[in-house]
Amino acid sequence: MKVFLVKPPIRGCMVEIGRHVPIGLAYVSGALRAAGHETEIFDSLAYTEDNHVVPEAELTAIERAKLERHPRWPHIMHWGARMERIEAALAASEADVVGISCMFTPYYESAYELARMAKRVLPNAKVILGGQHGTVAFPHVLEVPEIDAVMLGEAEVTTVALLEAFATGKPLTDLLSVAFRCGEQWCDCETPGAPHVRPRAPFVADLDSLAPPAADQLDFARYGNAVTLITSRGCPFSCSFCTVHATVGKQFRARDPQRVVDEIEHYVNVHGVRRFLVEDDNFTFDIDRVHAICKEIVRRQLDIRLSLPNGMTVVKLTEDLVESMVSAGFDDLFLGLETTDAARLRKMRKGFTSLDKVSAGVALFERFGLTASAAIIVGLPDQSLDAIVQDAVNLVLAGVEFWTNPFYPIYGSPDYQTCLSRGIVDPLTDPALFDQFNFAFANGVLDADELYTAWVGTLAMALWPKYVLEGAQRREQGPVTPAEALARLVEHSMGQLDPDSPHELPATVRAIRETADGLVALGHPLGCVCVMQHVANAEQGAGADQFCRFAGDMIAAAVAIYSGQPQVSAQVGAQTAGDAEGCSFLVRPTEDERIGRIQRRFVELLDQSREPELVTA
Repeated sequence: MKVFLVKPPIRGCMVEIGRHVPIGLAYVSGALRAAGHETEIFDSLAYTEDNHVVPEAELTAIERAKLERHPRWPHIMHWGARMERIEAALAASEADVVGISCMFTPYYESAYELARMAKRVLPNAKVILGGQHGTVAFPHVLEVPEIDAVMLGEAEVTTVALLEAFATGKPLTDLLSVAFRCGEQWCDCETPGAPHVRPRAPFVADLDSLAPPAADQLDFARYGNAVTLITSRGCPFSCSFCTVHATVGKQFRARDPQRVVDEIEHYVNVHGVRRFLVEDDNFTFDIDRVHAICKEIVRRQLDIRLSLPNGMTVVKLTEDLVESMVSAGFDDLFLGLETTDAARLRKMRKGFTSLDKVSAGVALFERFGLTASAAIIVGLPDQSLDAIVQDAVNLVLAGVEFWTNPFYPIYGSPDYQTCLSRGIVDPLTDPALFDQFNFAFANGVLDADELYTAWVGTLAMALWPKYVLEGAQRREQGPVTPAEALARLVEHSMGQLDPDSPHELPATVRAIRETADGLVALGHPLGCVCVMQHVANAEQGAGADQFCRFAGDMIAAAVAIYSGQPQVSAQVGAQTAGDAEGCSFLVRPTEDERIGRIQRRFVELLDQSREPELVTA
């Protein structure tokens, strides 16, 4: 059978999806080819040249709802191939089966639209959907008549069995890990009833028994000449915000170290790839195995770079392990912290970590010349403003580089159930609204506007930690004007931007200009949201004239924290990503008490924490 495996585009207020090789589809493709099928992979997310702001007329009802709820952003972004490109590829494939990967529930609309397109273009093709969304939300998926079946969990073995059933007309009721509607030729029920949900197949115990991923079907140039590796599956931890157990289970299963390095060497010698993204959920769980992989890389003298996009824990982190990882080529590492609050970490089932442990881990990597950072979550259920601010302050004072992400209830996670029980969301809430950057909900303490403002403040501290510390010291000497604060921000932000090797920073100020309306921060063309999001035509589409408002908000927050005077911003120059002029933002004082209260709290807690004797109970 001809099989067209596709990853759909993604649409949302902002998208934090890197150009990562669709390794899941590559593994499924490899398994299907080994079983005699003809396969093709189409990764919509690789076509960043098609990224665009969605025009007003093309917004869906749920996308309009997202914009109505969002505190600041007036646009929806389409990340990946335009539907016209996908439709042409579908038609050319002449596929018998279209397999759609949908990993993120908030972005299900594009996957469903693709399914409807597949049935229109290839009316005789069977359409199946798999991935995280299908696994945890299969009843929702089965409401789409164009989708014939949903694959649950790991799909390499079960998809082969499903295609055999399609080819022979065998009832799907004899299979495992599949959900489908009753009465549509795939069951023997005399009277149509509830959908069939077959028991889950055992997780693949021997990962080395799987066919290798179909690497030859991928254009690595589209992924920055980097490739994704999966060296283990399963995570024994039970973090409350995560749903990894639904797809790959709790039991840690690992590939043989020699096989892992064989695959790395194959990519180096055959495809010229030297950058590897190890997307295991818990790569360092088996320390001996990590040592074995690293030593084999060194023994074979492979000149490569490796990173862990899903982060790593501080559990079992030792000097020997760090030395081994650094010698093998690991870099760009971050440690999952989530919060500096020990009590909340225990509540999140992450009591095994702490700020002290993360600080010690970062220091270990720095000892070997490698920078490591931390990641925290902002706006956890019932998290107060002070707790949010204190997390960022603690990390700045500890000298730990970090980044922050807004909390969102991941459909099917324990935290989602907590949000249900607290009334933060309800069972009838459309899951598309659980978009990480949508800010559609309060958290039980703060409303959506407050959460957004607090998150932006933590990002300002994460982007410019030395700057905010300098501001605290400068305020001790007397009043600071916003003009002085912005001028100092130019020095700090430009100092961390390497024009020859840009890191796609979401906000970099290259200069300031005084106008009749106030101070204008001139952004650097290599450091803005439009560049980070790979949007080549940010000047078009609904709300596109304010596409980079987010960058301005971070700049205003930074100036407020430095000067101690609340600030807001407005985008006054919308440019195409990478334009020589860059984007520009008017930064001015605000009398908005909500914004002022939050920004002043950053200043107050930073000052108090720098002087412990000032901290009150």
